Amino acid sequence: MSINKQRDAQQMEKLAATPSNWRILNLNRATRMLRQVHGNNVGTFFRNKRLATSIIIKHTLRDHERGMFEDAPIVATKVLVPLDENSLATGAVSFFVGERAYPAIMRQSFGINTLGGVSGADKDALILAKLNETPSLELFLVREILGGDEFGIPKDYFQVSLIEDSAIKSYITRELTPLIRIAIENANSAKVNKFVDSIFGAEIGAQAADFLQSLGLAQNRWGNVVFAWKAALFYETQFANTQRRFEAMLEDLKTLKTYGHNELYPRSFVENHLGNLKAFAERAFQQSLDSALSFNSARRASIIESGKINELKKYLEELPEAVNGFGGFAALIDHVLSYWTYRTRGLDHQRLPAEIFCTVAADICQMESQFKLGGDDDLLKFG
Repeated sequence: MSINKQRDAQQMEKLAATPSNWRILNLNRATRMLRQVHGNNVGTFFRNKRLATSIIIKHTLRDHERGMFEDAPIVATKVLVPLDENSLATGAVSFFVGERAYPAIMRQSFGINTLGGVSGADKDALILAKLNETPSLELFLVREILGGDEFGIPKDYFQVSLIEDSAIKSYITRELTPLIRIAIENANSAKVNKFVDSIFGAEIGAQAADFLQSLGLAQNRWGNVVFAWKAALFYETQFANTQRRFEAMLEDLKTLKTYGHNELYPRSFVENHLGNLKAFAERAFQQSLDSALSFNSARRASIIESGKINELKKYLEELPEAVNGFGGFAALIDHVLSYWTYRTRGLDHQRLPAEIFCTVAADICQMESQFKLGGDDDLLKFG
């Protein structure tokens, strides 16, 4: 455990203002915003008062940090706990989930038991364990794994609005206008915009409710359907850029050359690592593409072509299951890209030293077994 002092004040304050994303779950910001709306008695993500305003980060371990673990992961879950919940300028306590000292830190600093598995560990420890197992802290994926009643996290933490981002709203409007017109007669641009604001804002509005009711969707399913619809469109907008970057990496691997071979890193050893890396990258990428087929723009185009409202209803009913897990697959690819860029920065991607390449390739392939997705026993595996 370490303490970030005031010399890091500017950086800490900047982090405190950062919205949650796939690498950061900013409970400090989210809790402060909820308290502004609902008062200080609003429920919290963690039961522990100090953890309730923490910031959780997916952090690529540096070489000097690996010794903190018995079996160091490539990507660790770092927890920052402010010394003053109202301002990170005074500093924060930081630790990694799963480091050697983790059970003692949690017990001595927060009074939380991490031992005993599901039946013995405290609820906050189980929540941190789940966050550690997932490759992404994106709220859509976090809700999949922690949105159930057994964790008791207030639903307010999972409210997501997409309409503040003009690029995403423009994409949603363009993609959904033909679908909306299947269900709503004479849906001009003004009606479409009202509908988009109504369904893709923080809460389901009147126009969205009328639309869902007209489709014959059971009201007790509206929340899950709308959240999944938001997830599907958000993933599409984000994954387009990831896909381009990953395709470029796959092309680099096809022409990659290595040098500096020796007894420890003979050419055959390097070629084996290259083959493993290519196979893993291609599996991960294909799994993401396959997972998106059930909810992407091509799927919607087939519904538009049919013009059948029942097809639209079926699409929406299947969305919660269709998008389930996609965020994990996409995040794994983002981790691969991020790590590849970090470890090869300043080097020629067409010609790498044999030792560096083998180390990086082995680390990336290790990510395949690091994360879990879905049920407790479902490792994030491909094939």
